Amino acid sequence: MSWEEKRKFKRVYMRFAVEYRSSSFWQYVEARDVSAGGLFLVTENVEPPKTKIEVMFEFGNTEKKFIHAEGVVAWNRPKPAKDESGETQPAGMGIMFTKITPMAAKDFIDQAVKSIKEEKSG
Repeated sequence: MSWEEKRKFKRVYMRFAVEYRSSSFWQYVEARDVSAGGLFLVTENVEPPKTKIEVMFEFGNTEKKFIHAEGVVAWNRPKPAKDESGETQPAGMGIMFTKITPMAAKDFIDQAVKSIKEEKSG
């Protein structure tokens, strides 16, 4: 079965704290990757796809901004699972941003991700 990448924005793998709220949970969790379109939250308290949530986090490389976003659960992994390379991936959920503030935050995240990727590859 072929899997096609559907993400529109570049992402970077990095860990940072995120406050996440849904109708059933309010907790601090760890993000493992981020792009201007969303992020992956590490949590065993996964919500079903299409669940609306809010996330708040501070992000940036040399300059940091506080970001508040609304989003929906795009997919979830209820239990840790091995990927194609045999590495164990944590339980959690992929979040797709639907609204993000401040207004320039999406561009800020996209630029920061590109900058971080360049540093990691250079």
